[in-house]
Amino acid sequence: MWHTAGLRQDRQMFFHATLARSFISALSIRGDDDAVDRLNYYYTPLILAICCLVISAKQYGGTPIECWVNPHSRESMEEYIESYCWIQNTYWIPMYENVPDDHTAREEKQIGYYQWVPFILIAQALIFSLPCIFWRLCSFQSGLNIQTLINASTDAQTLLDNSDRQKAIDSICQNFVDHLDLQSPNGRIRARGWIARIKFSRFLSGQLVTIFYNFTKFLYSINVVGQFIILNACLKSNDYLFFGFQVLNDIWAGRPWTETGHFPRVTLCDFEVRYLANLNRYTVQCALLINIINEKVFAFLWIWYMILALITTSSFIYWLANSFIHSEKVDYIMKFIQIAESSEFKKMQKFEKDATVERLYTVIAFAPHLLDGFVSDFLKSDGILMLRMISNHAGDMIVVQIVRSLWQEYRERNWREFEENEEMKDMELRGRGGLTERIIIANPSQTKSYL
Repeated sequence: MWHTAGLRQDRQMFFHATLARSFISALSIRGDDDAVDRLNYYYTPLILAICCLVISAKQYGGTPIECWVNPHSRESMEEYIESYCWIQNTYWIPMYENVPDDHTAREEKQIGYYQWVPFILIAQALIFSLPCIFWRLCSFQSGLNIQTLINASTDAQTLLDNSDRQKAIDSICQNFVDHLDLQSPNGRIRARGWIARIKFSRFLSGQLVTIFYNFTKFLYSINVVGQFIILNACLKSNDYLFFGFQVLNDIWAGRPWTETGHFPRVTLCDFEVRYLANLNRYTVQCALLINIINEKVFAFLWIWYMILALITTSSFIYWLANSFIHSEKVDYIMKFIQIAESSEFKKMQKFEKDATVERLYTVIAFAPHLLDGFVSDFLKSDGILMLRMISNHAGDMIVVQIVRSLWQEYRERNWREFEENEEMKDMELRGRGGLTERIIIANPSQTKSYL
């Protein structure tokens, strides 16, 4: 019986440990985000955890409060008074003011946050992690495994052999195309679940993951602003909307806490002692040593939150513009196409110095609808999002090669439009004088001559 109970307890402990490890690993750094996201869900909770440890070390391992009592009192009485005042809250009244006789007026000036500071910091760390959990759940449900593509792109970038790198890039492009096709299934297939219906709808097809990611950015921005309100509510300051700004202003101006009352070090405490049938009320003066640390910690956090709010809001606007403005997406893809055609032009000139080479950019400029279709109908917003993620973590050069392969795939799928474009281009060249030119389409080894 004892053996069974012990085995059951070991299983529970193993389950709890596994659950904790799973939660920690879920919040670990991955590739499907950017540096601003990591500042919010990883580094800020880490800062809050360090601050919590510093305050907890003083609060539970040191002496957070000391009260002045009668020197003739026993040591046990002093410990009781300090424990009572720590639990029951204290109140602050400036030294130059008289203590009011009305107990209700004293209760209105109570300070009751210092016991809960470690728990407040832990709660804030968990709230900072919620947008990240939302994004990863939505990304998993969408079926778009960005993390796998980013890891493969990063590994391909480290390969030195050209043949091995090309094989890796071909594999990445094939998976990339499979993910894009998965987001746009045959319209005759009827989705059963509501998530699948949203995913495969006409307006959200190929854009759902981008919407999820931008909404996650919005949650990060709202969360940082909400942290100021949470701190203001926990510190019970009704005089200012953002209590931290006033504290920082007082610290900058050099006003001491004895005038402002922000994080007071010396407070008063009322307690009652029952002697037989009589109830005696006493007032003692206490030193809140923990508030020396609290002031520095919260001042640092307010400054950090202000910086983080500006960075996060700017990042949200940046991603929102680049994700849904068509011209921005076209310019982003055109940048890599220009890099690819410049590289291929130099290679062709190296082996054929007298050849006249017309670049891919000129072909697209002659028929801009091909590039628009490549961005809007083939890549869509989710494809652009994956390319941006790969560029952030694996570099631009790997994206150049991926875009080149994707363009070749798009050309093979829409060969009729490309042939019509080539015929129109051929007619225009003949009308100009019948020059012999070579047009690089996607692969430098495949060129066509027109007379």
